[in-house]
Amino acid sequence: MKKEGHPKYKALRIKIGTDIFNTMSSCPQEEILMDIDFRKHPAWTKKGVTTANDSNQNVSAFNKKFAGLSFGGKK
Repeated sequence: MKKEGHPKYKALRIKIGTDIFNTMSSCPQEEILMDIDFRKHPAWTKKGVTTANDSNQNVSAFNKKFAGLSFGGKK
């Protein structure tokens, strides 16, 4: 393999709020500032998250309103 074919592997600092994590990466930046704390976000914690069909009244209303609508497909 060519020596110049591999990206440089170097230290990377990740800042989430007041916390700082040090790791190694081939990322071109030296520091990444995270706007959203993944440790508290519902997408990762699953707290407060419900399925779209259970929580979204618009989806339920749409399905109820157009339940019998057919576009010529198989019934």
